[in-house]
Amino acid sequence: MASSPPAKPAERTGAAERPELQIPDSFHDLVGYYLRIAQEASFQAIRKGAGAEDLKPGWYTLLTIIAENPGLPPSDISRLIGRDRSTLTSTIKLLNARGLISRRRSRADQRSYGVRLTAEGEAMLEKLKRIAHAHDARLDAIVGADKAHFIAILRRIAEELGDENGSPT
Repeated sequence: MASSPPAKPAERTGAAERPELQIPDSFHDLVGYYLRIAQEASFQAIRKGAGAEDLKPGWYTLLTIIAENPGLPPSDISRLIGRDRSTLTSTIKLLNARGLISRRRSRADQRSYGVRLTAEGEAMLEKLKRIAHAHDARLDAIVGADKAHFIAILRRIAEELGDENGSPT
C-alpha cells in the first residue's frame, strides 16, 4: 500500500504563525508513528463530523459493547475494548454523569456492578452509529481494495502485541 506521508502538523492545525514543522527523519519508516497519526486524524474527523468537541470516538465502541451485553461489569468491558480497567473507570463515570449509562450493583457480589444503557444512552448510540458508519465509508474509500489485507495486518498487530485475550497490554 503506497501512500503519501500525512500532512505536517503545522498544516493540519492551520497554525500559519508557526514555522513549518517536519516529521523527524527517524519517524518516516516507523509503523507505530503512522498508526498513532492515523488514529488521531480519524478521531478528529469523527469529532468534526459529530459537531461535538467533547465527544470521544471510543464512546461508540463502549456504548455498543454495553448495549449488546447489558449488565456486563467494567472488568469484562475493558477486556472487550482493549483498554485498561483504570482508564475505563473515568469514562464510565463520565458516561454515568451524562445520563448515558446506569450502574447497578451485583446481587452476588456487592463490590461489583454491571453497566447498562439508559434511554439517553440508546439515543446517543444511534447518533454515534450514523457518524461511525459515515466515517467508516470514508476510510473504505481511502483504503480501497486493500481493506481486507489492511485489516488483517491490524489484527495481527493487535494479536501479537496484545495479551492472551487479544487486548493491548
